[in-house]
Formats: sequence, C-alpha cells, structure tokens
Amino acid sequence: MSFRRHKCKAAGKKPRETHQFACRLGLLLAVLSRILAAQTNVADWNAVKALTVGTEVRITAGSRGIRGEIERTTDDVLVVTARKGQEMFERQQVSVVSIKKAGHRKRNTLIGLAAGAGGGLAIGIAARAKPGQWEFISNDVVTAGFVAAGAIVGTVVGVIIPTGGWREVYKR
Repeated sequence: MSFRRHKCKAAGKKPRETHQFACRLGLLLAVLSRILAAQTNVADWNAVKALTVGTEVRITAGSRGIRGEIERTTDDVLVVTARKGQEMFERQQVSVVSIKKAGHRKRNTLIGLAAGAGGGLAIGIAARAKPGQWEFISNDVVTAGFVAAGAIVGTVVGVIIPTGGWREVYKR
C-alpha cells in the first residue's frame, strides 16, 4: 500500500496551506466577534444616573443584595424603594447595579408552537403509509396527529425557556 500526497484543488494550493488559511480565518473571525460583542463601559456611573424612576434594579452593596425600584439618582447617591422601604446607597458602597430585562415568554411560546407544528408536520408526512402499504389509520389523521403533538411539545418548550434576566449597567 503506498501513500501518496494528494493535491488540494482549492486554488492550486497544498492541503497544508489551505488548512493554515482556514485556521487563521477562524481565529480572525473569533477575535472580531469578541470585539464586536464587547459591552459598553459598565464602570460609568452616568449609566446609573440615566435610569428612569421606577426602573426595576438589583443592587449589590458590599455583601448585601437589594432588589427594588429606582426612586432617584445623583452624582453620589442612589435611592431605591425596596420591600423594607426606601434605602439610600452612597456611590462608594455600590459595587454592581443591574436592570431587569424584558421577558419574552409570549414570543418564545409562539416560536415553540410554530417550530413544533412544523416538526410534527415533517414527521407526519414521513410517517404516512407509502403506496402499496396497508393503512391502519388514514394518512391525513397520522399527519394531523403528529402536527398536534409537535405543536403541544413545542408550546411547552417555549413556555419553559427562561426569559428576561438581568443586565449589568454599572460595576465598580
């Protein structure tokens, strides 16, 4: 058995050169995506001052974590209405401020419903009796059953997917 080196047909280059090019391109894309996905400066107190009254926030001050709504912010003070009442934090005390992101439960449910129904339709069409095969149940009932089952499963998955969450706007 002889081993021969096969030439890569990609632009007349050797396989090693093509492999190196692909690796370098992949590394470049990874670095660029990391740079583009970088967050804005979360160490800027102006982001906290820009939050409107009533915004739901989660604040970490030392070892304490407080959840409440913003009452007011100044250059050096943050006032929050929490369960215990109004609490005031000096800027130096605050280590992290996060805001609650909007939930997307309805959107996720509808996407799950559509994806499940589409998957059920594909399975239902594939599971139909072929010409010449004996049918226990009509092909339309088989397809409708898989569509319904897929829609139910997709809807449940869409409801279960977590939504919302927290986004840091300040971190010291």
